[in-house]
Amino acid sequence: MQKLKLSENYYKNIEMYKQMHDEGYKKIGGDYVKKDKSFNGISTIPYATIIKKIININNFTNLLDYRCGKAEFYEKNFISNNVEYPSLKKLWGVDIDLYDPCYIKYSNLNEHKKYDIVICIDVLEHIPEENISSVLNLISSLTNKYIFLNVSCNEAVALLPNGENTHINIKEPQWWYEKILEIIKVRENLKIICNCTIFKDGKSTNFPLQFNDTLERYT
Repeated sequence: MQKLKLSENYYKNIEMYKQMHDEGYKKIGGDYVKKDKSFNGISTIPYATIIKKIININNFTNLLDYRCGKAEFYEKNFISNNVEYPSLKKLWGVDIDLYDPCYIKYSNLNEHKKYDIVICIDVLEHIPEENISSVLNLISSLTNKYIFLNVSCNEAVALLPNGENTHINIKEPQWWYEKILEIIKVRENLKIICNCTIFKDGKSTNFPLQFNDTLERYT
């Protein structure tokens, strides 16, 4: 596995997220999210059925959730679009590993295992700009087949302990396209879908970046 080259700012952020997992966090407007709901993995839910189709159509047998948070819904039923689903482990039906350096339960990464698919949802916008290439290189080193990403291109409602917005790296889709293209240039057979979420005029819009596959196959 490629060794990460990370900035001091990256590690400071990791410590803040550990604190937020343990204590909860403030939101814009003053509300407070309790620790049991702090980064509990709910961001994965809107993509659960899409990921299931990716797994099934491509005959994948294992998956890594990179920076999974508390991963609550891997063991718990959930509701999406007024439909109740079983836990993600049951829904997806594959071997699943969970990793998050900010949450001690899942803080160990198997550096020698290759996964059919690595998912990374609502994570990259939390990572300092200078570390994005290194993190994407790490993610790509963990799979020979597929990466599914979701990136928010707007401010979050959550605040860091230092008062800053948790989305410290807000970029346009084209910026993310260029970063992912760096990976594809050296990993030509790798399939990547990065769904960029954009909020405009009070509405959420999906802007998919697609490399060797298309989101419409799974929607």
